[in-house]
Amino acid sequence: MQYFITNQKKAIGALVLVLILTGAAYAIVDGNNRTVGITDTDSYDAKLYQYKNTYVGDNSKLSAIINLLPYTGLPVQSLELQTDHAPYGITVNYQVDSRTNYRFRDDISTAWNQNAAVMFSLITNADEIVFRLHDEYGEFTWSYYNRENLSKRWGMEYFTRNTVKEAANDAGAFKAYVNQVASIRNAADFYCEEQKRGIENAKQIYAVIGDDSEIATNSGVQFFITINNSIAANPQLKELIEQGDLKAEQYTGKKIEFLIYQINNFKTDNYTFYCFAFDDDKMIAYQDLKTSEAEQDAIRLLNRLEE
Repeated sequence: MQYFITNQKKAIGALVLVLILTGAAYAIVDGNNRTVGITDTDSYDAKLYQYKNTYVGDNSKLSAIINLLPYTGLPVQSLELQTDHAPYGITVNYQVDSRTNYRFRDDISTAWNQNAAVMFSLITNADEIVFRLHDEYGEFTWSYYNRENLSKRWGMEYFTRNTVKEAANDAGAFKAYVNQVASIRNAADFYCEEQKRGIENAKQIYAVIGDDSEIATNSGVQFFITINNSIAANPQLKELIEQGDLKAEQYTGKKIEFLIYQINNFKTDNYTFYCFAFDDDKMIAYQDLKTSEAEQDAIRLLNRLEE
């Protein structure tokens, strides 16, 4: 069970231009040395609309578009541009002080959906857009978009290739399009009950492992075991279950979910393995397994119990 963004990004290409962005949106000078003005009296969509038909590689206009986008509220660290061959791509790198507030997909995905919808409508030849989020310990989550997959995301059915292409045909159409972007719903609104339960379970896990650690990508092993008298008396299981006032006997007859994860401490590069036990949506016990060998022992134990 994984709650980070894990889609594989296609290679950005050989030529990468890194631009360090500073401050808020500013006046841009185009190739003819004319100032493209942005005034406080302009509406938000009008400020953006003046950058229609921007191309990947038009550095100053790209910077202005990204600085105008209000959805993430995150500081931009840099841009990376793929300009030497198709697919033409833009990577926007954001920097935050701590990853603690961005543990789950819905923490940032809605804002990135909105960013991508606006950027594709204005940047005519952009084939791919990638958003990456960093803290002082490195990159920890990211999301990839192209013009075909945009409308396939939760709540994004409106944003087809044709709709996005026609969005900046005129100022009125673009204003209506920006209103559609603003109404994009949070991906979590579309979660099924199983997904919602998984998120709540993960939040309980993070309450145990702390802010310095995270669930390793694709590391989960899941078991469901119905507790009977024999299982409840197993010394290894009792060691896991019997914490505080919890007794294995009180769960006799219940199906308990066991999750084993590799837990990484991203500040120290150390890792360990934890086993967590859930009674429906409530964590009832957990144990630090300490070593990968202990993890394998736990898996073998649970396999035997399951049989």
